[in-house]
Amino acid sequence: MAYSTFAAIDIGSSCMEMVIYEISRDSGIKKIDHIRHIFELGKSTYETREVDFEDVEKMCDILYGFSEIMKDYCIDDYRAFATSALREAKNAIRVLDRIKVRTGIDVEILSNSEQRFIIYKALAAGSDKFNRIIEKSTALVDVGAGSTQVSLFDNGTLVTTQNVKLGAVRISNMMSTLSQNIVNYVDIMREYIDNDMVTLNELFLKSRKINNVIFVGDCVPYYARMKVFFDGGEYTTRNKFKDFFDKIYHKSIEQIAEFMKLQENEAKLILPSAMVYMRMLDFTQAEDIWMPQVTLCDGMAVEHAQKTKKFELKHDFNADILAAAKNISQRYSIRGEHVSLVEKNSLLIFDSIKKYHGLSSRERFLLEIASILHDCGQYINMLNPEQCSYSIIMSTEIIGLSHKEREIIANVVKYNTMVFDADDALWSFDKKDYLTIAKLTAILRLSNALDRGHRQKFKDIDVNVENNKLVITAHTFEDITLEKSYFMERVDFFEEVYGLKPVIRRKR
Repeated sequence: MAYSTFAAIDIGSSCMEMVIYEISRDSGIKKIDHIRHIFELGKSTYETREVDFEDVEKMCDILYGFSEIMKDYCIDDYRAFATSALREAKNAIRVLDRIKVRTGIDVEILSNSEQRFIIYKALAAGSDKFNRIIEKSTALVDVGAGSTQVSLFDNGTLVTTQNVKLGAVRISNMMSTLSQNIVNYVDIMREYIDNDMVTLNELFLKSRKINNVIFVGDCVPYYARMKVFFDGGEYTTRNKFKDFFDKIYHKSIEQIAEFMKLQENEAKLILPSAMVYMRMLDFTQAEDIWMPQVTLCDGMAVEHAQKTKKFELKHDFNADILAAAKNISQRYSIRGEHVSLVEKNSLLIFDSIKKYHGLSSRERFLLEIASILHDCGQYINMLNPEQCSYSIIMSTEIIGLSHKEREIIANVVKYNTMVFDADDALWSFDKKDYLTIAKLTAILRLSNALDRGHRQKFKDIDVNVENNKLVITAHTFEDITLEKSYFMERVDFFEEVYGLKPVIRRKR
């Protein structure tokens, strides 16, 4: 049986860990070793926005040790990811260079959405439980070190996701400025948490009936040790979680450490994370809780197994992304029939000129999302919708899209109506991404022009390439003067990008 060994390295905010996996098509993903070092990187970076020299050196020492272990295991491949502590550090680029020089390890900094998506993959890969649970309205609550991600699912797909800066380490850091001996210590913690959680509830949770909650995060494995409260480690109920929470609510860090058999630097994260989970239960009224012990490292192994064709995920993540995009579109009151037609025509044009654009199915998917979101800025400002659309897309996380992909979509939407290269923003992209934006923008401009009046006059079109022309045959009996005029304004850019001159032919 052919298998490969893979190492996943997570440079977190409260610890650094490496997990070694054996991966094969027959046996799947098997964890064979786990090395973990408590290292509170987030303690300083969340406050100073920099990683100091001592922490850089300690990080390098740990990573060098990881590299030696990888040699012992004859690792075939590895990935090393850093999360919010390095993501928020102003000197992150210099730190990564220092790590590379001293240890030989290439570390990548994940955006928040990329980090959550990898954990989400680990969750979906574990079993069919995930797909079964999210058929009913479900809240996935991922309490990390620096922030909490709340993702809502219904009918098997993602509805919306929101991030709040309420991570266990961040809350612990804030509370460390207070004495645990003050009478209202936990009340102040709750007040601090509720500042964001109440807003989240008012905007996204209050109007929904949540049947289930899924808790994931760094502290979940610690909860699982408490068999009295958590049956079998994975499943529990609202009442049992509340009983656990009540037990730790007024305990000091030292008392929690003794109660749960933890080190104090682990114990200090228990109450902050448990309080976030408890507030979610208060807001959702869900009775059933699933607490799978999945980690970022597990998700990294899943991604590697996918990449090497040794594992397939059953869950349709693209459907989640599209559903999230459509929910954003609805939130900003974009006219549904117009959006659907622009989406349909954009994909039809894309498919008709495959040999001219050389783009992949992933770029086709990005075009689909751009088509769905192309008018969202109108809700904010009808005089400057392109810049508003750009800001909305860049400010709204869509789990499953990388930060770069979100930038591509935002720029395609922006230059749908704005003069291409009107500012210097595009010059920060490399040649490949710049051309991708240009090619997708040219297509979106044409498809949007075909419904300029938002009256869906061209419900059916045929697209063909003939003699260096992109011939769009429109089936309609209506007056298309407006659409034709707007279309002709978009012709030159498309011809410049593809070398094809778009023309409209009317067929009654």
